[in-house]
Amino acid sequence: MIEITWQYDPDAPARRAEPATAEEAFFSLQRGNRAFADLGRDGGHGRYVIPVAAEELGFGQVPGIAPLQTPSAALLGCADARVPLELVFSQSANDVFAVRVAGNVLDGASVGSIDFAVTNLPTLRAIAVVGHTGCGAARAAMDTYLDPASYVGLSANLPLRGIVDAVTPAVRAADMALRAHYGASVVDRPGFSDALLDASVVLNTAIAGDAVRRIFADHLHEGLGVAFGVYDLASRLVGLPNQHDEWRPGLSSPPGPDETAGFLEQVVTSVYIRRLLEI
Repeated sequence: MIEITWQYDPDAPARRAEPATAEEAFFSLQRGNRAFADLGRDGGHGRYVIPVAAEELGFGQVPGIAPLQTPSAALLGCADARVPLELVFSQSANDVFAVRVAGNVLDGASVGSIDFAVTNLPTLRAIAVVGHTGCGAARAAMDTYLDPASYVGLSANLPLRGIVDAVTPAVRAADMALRAHYGASVVDRPGFSDALLDASVVLNTAIAGDAVRRIFADHLHEGLGVAFGVYDLASRLVGLPNQHDEWRPGLSSPPGPDETAGFLEQVVTSVYIRRLLEI
């Protein structure tokens, strides 16, 4: 049996200790994700307790008093039902300011939501963009990229076109990188579409992370930082593929514009992508 419990201890402090720096906030997220990913690996059993203060749920000593909003992290993630951000990072009530939109794309609403957190919530220490493998929005962008004629079917669906258009540059760049490294015949490999999909997801998330960092550059300091990572649905780890591990856990600093080509090369030559390509 696997058990995840929110537990209120009346003898615990009424308020949890807040991270003082961005580094501490990212460490808390990464530690929580590792605990979530480790559940069930010991013979299918596991139990994880997430402490929660009653006041954070509005059950304080004075009835009818709403708690203040005091998250330590703002997370931009995908709307996919398989990626509940608080659960993925083992966070409690009032720990996370969650913004979720298909493809974790940046638009007026998502950027405006993050801006609210940055300018109005002084407890905020971290901003992270979190993509995930097997993303449906990225798949829609990939399908129209590989079959441009199918894009006509989106002509009257402006909201979906907006999402597809936002992700397509990452798909094109990932496709070009795969062909450049493995040759044009890579498209004939059985796992090409899966490899292209997840390489696109990683790059799209990295691009969004860099954009968030530049948008909020004037607000960033030791007490507020930006990172990104991709949630692997199979391992439940948030991290990135690399040349040594199937999926290296941890949130990372986004690559800048001058670093994107090198970053993408690392992605398409990773153990994870090579396995999908059966190379």
